Amino acid sequence: MAGSKKKTHKQKAVAKKTFKKDAIKKISQKALRVISARVIPKKIRVKTIFKPLLAKLQRRREEITGQVNHIEQDLRDDIEDNQNMPGDSADHGSGELNQNLSVTLMENDRVELERIERAISRIENGSYGKCENCEKAIPMSRLKAIPWATRCIICQSRTEGV
Repeated sequence: MAGSKKKTHKQKAVAKKTFKKDAIKKISQKALRVISARVIPKKIRVKTIFKPLLAKLQRRREEITGQVNHIEQDLRDDIEDNQNMPGDSADHGSGELNQNLSVTLMENDRVELERIERAISRIENGSYGKCENCEKAIPMSRLKAIPWATRCIICQSRTEGV
């Protein structure tokens, strides 16, 4: 009877590790899809006032790309270490906590990357700097603080219910 419980526990552990690997792969693929969508540079006229913001967005995109790649590699290494290393439940719990944190960080990076890509697209198509709700100009101070902002402060406050 005890042997069958251990077998079931082992099966669950293997299924859980497979699930984690699949989740990590999905998140990193989403992030890389967003990154790879911008490979071909276009000849576009960018308003002079937005050039520094475009450069800032592009730098941040490169930072996030590097972070995602680094976190993904660390996560793969952690999973391999946990599979091959005997340890008590506290060791494995700590490893799982680190893995969950890494997955959360990758997801946050992916969301920020999508916002950045959207802002770059708006710069390229000439709609950057206009509120998507009221179509008034978003103040430059707001764009400098949050370059991917899509709404003016008033509309954003209304959206958030503040």
